Amino acid sequence: MSKVYHNSFFSMGTRLNVVFSNADDELCGRLFRMIENEVHRIELKLSYFLPESFISKINNEAFESAVELDSEMWKILNQCLDYNKLTLGAFDITMRRLVDFFKHNPEETETDLTSCMQCIQLDDEEKSIRFTDEHTKIDLGGFGKGYALEKVLRLVNDSPIESAFISFGESSILAKGKHPSGKAWQVGLNSYINSGESVYSFELENESVSTSSNYFLDDTGQLQFKINVINPINGSIKKEIETVSVKSKSPLEAEILSTAMLILNDEQISAVKINEVEIVKISYHNGEASITKF
Repeated sequence: MSKVYHNSFFSMGTRLNVVFSNADDELCGRLFRMIENEVHRIELKLSYFLPESFISKINNEAFESAVELDSEMWKILNQCLDYNKLTLGAFDITMRRLVDFFKHNPEETETDLTSCMQCIQLDDEEKSIRFTDEHTKIDLGGFGKGYALEKVLRLVNDSPIESAFISFGESSILAKGKHPSGKAWQVGLNSYINSGESVYSFELENESVSTSSNYFLDDTGQLQFKINVINPINGSIKKEIETVSVKSKSPLEAEILSTAMLILNDEQISAVKINEVEIVKISYHNGEASITKF
């Protein structure tokens, strides 16, 4: 009997790490391989960058003619439309042309380009998708890791393993059961000001937490703002140093909401009605961290 099993693999541009405690090595190995296969399957289907993905097929063909969807993709796209409405338009899967604009125009902080969500047409009878604008592209970057972890959670729940900790790129965390010590799993949020120190900590037990930020530190340690954190309503890049973390029973919901809430202001976040969700925003001003809980 192995006390702790650890393994990892690379997918979706980052690394997924799994930790199983108090379980047989052979059982853990089988489950790990199932998880790896499932996450790779999802990446092959949802990736914006892989030319053979289903999303690439949609992006290449949906303006010229309707693209028939399988049941999984139909459900995914409807979920995305529902969360777009729920988050007041902040969760937007059509931001790729804005991302590309700022990538090629790094000196700009805003653009007249806006969302293309209204250009997505789903046919309920034919279970198909059409674009009404040739510039519309779908990018599920703020959805894919959470969706993958949702599938991973089902695999873990269907196994005898009672305690698991799964980190996808360190920003998306899934915890089942308790820590081997008998307490809840602890997840700390790293301080931008004092690297290595936690500015806030979550306790997770059969829960997930996802964190999104609008900045990163480059190889020289200099602050850089992310070009993919764009307000879909006014086409502007957010320049305040902020992170938003969302704790939820659902890893997919945590992923979607952390992406969306980073765009919204405090009043808008408070207006979004989600049950059993904890939202924590950390803003950095003048060398100090300000924590707001919703």
